[in-house]
Parts: sequence; structure tokens; C-alpha cells
Amino acid sequence: MPDQINTTRQDFLDAAAPYQARIAALKKNQYSDIVDGEGNQYIDLVLEGGGTLGIALLGYIYVLEQAGLRFIGIGGTSAGAVSAIALAAAGKPSESRLDKLMDELANMPMRSFVDGRKDGDSDAINVVDAWLNKRGALAKAWLTAQVLDNLHEIQALNRGDAFKNWMDQLLRRLNGEQPMTVASLRQRMNDLPDLWVCDSALADDFPIAALCPYTVQPDGRRQLNRHADKDQLCVISADISTESKIAFPRMANLYWSDPPSVNVAEFARASMSIPGFFATYKVPSRPVDDNIRGIWREAMPNWPEESLGGQFLPKVHHFVDGGVLSNFPIDAFHNSERVPLRPTFGVKLQWDEHNHDIQNLLDVFTQSFNSARHVLDGEFINRNPDFSKLVAYIDTKEIGWLDFGMDKATKLRLFDMGLQSAMDFLEQFDWSNYKRIRRLLLQANLTPA
Repeated sequence: MPDQINTTRQDFLDAAAPYQARIAALKKNQYSDIVDGEGNQYIDLVLEGGGTLGIALLGYIYVLEQAGLRFIGIGGTSAGAVSAIALAAAGKPSESRLDKLMDELANMPMRSFVDGRKDGDSDAINVVDAWLNKRGALAKAWLTAQVLDNLHEIQALNRGDAFKNWMDQLLRRLNGEQPMTVASLRQRMNDLPDLWVCDSALADDFPIAALCPYTVQPDGRRQLNRHADKDQLCVISADISTESKIAFPRMANLYWSDPPSVNVAEFARASMSIPGFFATYKVPSRPVDDNIRGIWREAMPNWPEESLGGQFLPKVHHFVDGGVLSNFPIDAFHNSERVPLRPTFGVKLQWDEHNHDIQNLLDVFTQSFNSARHVLDGEFINRNPDFSKLVAYIDTKEIGWLDFGMDKATKLRLFDMGLQSAMDFLEQFDWSNYKRIRRLLLQANLTPA
């Protein structure tokens, strides 16, 4: 089935039309202590990965923007990273950015991303179709045999070049046909209006003047301090060559000598490299010298000094889907040492399940993989139970996450799921209570045992 644009921005707006009164009512609620002159409230946002299920994220983001929420920090993994990067690139933080992305992300040419080991290689898409469409065992075996050369040559079904090119072109369309570099995206994400701290924020929460995140103006208003050089994007990938969880662009200096000039599409490619489906994303190692050794020592403080000796880096770094380590990086913007002025809202594309029958070897491998990718995020939430108040769930389990031929009805269904989840979440979110919980946790951590 060829890719086709079959769902438009207007289709999504029509789907949201019945909820406009309910969404409008959300504007009266408080979600953050940071506001601009237009009354918009500012938060951080983290998006879970989930293949084609990511269309549900559009519905969730739509409600947040229509409720007057704007985003400073934006993070994600895998498909969530794609949406996060696109959202970050689509405009200034003060703007409603989703309008520019609905057509692009809803009609992402997923099928064309199955690009095989070389141009014209149709074996990969044939075997994917056979497995997704539940062809007979003989047909599956025959077609799977045809891709053994792919697995041998590139250690995967597909190169991933088609995806990277698509991402680069999308970002260029959002950036005046120029490459979206780390420097240009950093400038855009920090192009904030004057932001003000609400009276509901307690001055006692920031007792140390040097660490206070705002400045009191002569008229008594509290203005949020700016950090023009701060990376507000967080994209997670896994460097399997060094067994490291990597956050881009913050850790880009580990791999590139001039991080500000790196094309942000590189990070999307690194984060979505599903093992076996896409070839690993490869970056040559920087030559080892004292400077590089110091950069890695700072980035990996738990590495023993022996691990930094000699030629301690591989010749080439191989990146795979960040979801193998952290599919939901809700900790990306967390600061446990103070009560926040804005929350980090997170959205997951399915409920966490903890009841899995293991009946065969494939189940063993599958659940070993799933356990590994969920454990870090789960441990963080267990250590920081307040985050359960910040996470919305979109129940997409009945829809396949690799549905390359997804029809219009299914896309609109996913969008509606995102709408419903966001409305339910915002209606019950209690910002004052969340800050109270954070205050209690902070006091407990400061109290000697």
C-alpha cells in the first residue's frame, strides 16, 4: 500500500469541535506558577515513544495548547523524540505550535522508512507485510530468508536513511529551508517572552538568593530569569558501544567537536533506531586526548578511573532506540532540590502491564527487552512518587504500533484518545496540592534520619 496523505489538519479540528466548551473551561485552572503577559501558563513536557501510536500525542498536545499551556522544556524517546523535536522546532515557546505539525506528523510516510539495505530493496517491506498481515508460516519463512543478507550486511532490516532524510526535510521546512542545528534550535527554544512568577509561588521555597530562579523588579513583580544558552530539548538514545544512556543535545560534546553545528535530525535518528529493524546509528569516536577524557569523566561520574585509561573509547559509537533504556524520560527536567515553579507533564501511550505469561523462547526475549526498557523509568517514579500526579495515560493497547497503512478512522480514533486523556488529566490536576507534596518530600529529605 503506497503512502498517501489521507488525514488533514481540518479533520482533526473537526474531531475536536464537540469538546470546545469543555476545553475552554480548562483555561480557568492553574497548572503552573509561570505565566506570560497573555496569560499563558508554562510547563515542561515529556512524550513516550510508541511508533504510529504517536498520533494520540497530537490530541493530547492539542488540548494542552488550547487550554493555554505553553512548553519550555520538551523531551522524548524514539517516536516521542520525533514529536518532541518537531514540536520544539515549530515555533517560539509562546506560540501555539501544533497547527504547523498536524498534517506532517499524522501523515508521516512510515512505509517509506522501510528502506532495506539499499535503494530498490523490496525484501524488507515484503517481510514486514508478511508478519504484520499474519501470512502463513511458509510464506513468513520464505520471505524472512530473503532478508538474511540485510541482517548480515547492516545488522538490521533497514538502513534508516529514508527516515533521517524525512526528518531533516521536515525541520528545514520549519526553519526557512535551512538545516535545524543545535544552535538554531537552542535559540528558538529560549526565545521566550517576559515570564512572570505568580503570587501563589512562596518566596520561602527559595531561601538562598543566589539560587533563586527569579528577580524581583522595582514594581514588586517577580520575573523569571533567562538562560539563553540552556538546552531545553532532551532526546534519549542508547550508546551500546559504551553501555551508556545519552541525553541529546546536552551530551553531544561526547561525540562531536562542534556540537552547536550538529543537525538535530541526527538525534532523532539516534533515538529511534529500533534494534533489528533499523541499523544502528553510527558516529565515529572523537580522538582520545586529555580533553576528551575530561569530557567523558564529567559526563560519566560513576565510571571508575580505570575505565578512562588508554584508548578507552570504541572506534565507532553505535546508537539504538533510547527506549531500550528509557522509553519515558520523565526525569529529564526534574530538580529534587527545590519546589518547582512549573510542572513536568508526561504522557504515556499505554498503561504499564505487570502480568505477562511466558510460554516460549520469544516471550523470554521479548519480556527481557521490555523489562530492561521500563526499569529505569519505573525506578525513578518509585523514588519520586509525586510524579504519579503528573503522568497521563492514553490507552492504545488495541491498536498496533507498527500500522504502516493506518486508515483515517484509526488516526482520528487515536487523536480522540489523546483529547480525552488530556481533558481528564487537566480537570483533576491540582497544582497547589502537587507543590504541597513536593514541599513535604523536600522536608523529609532534609530531615536527618
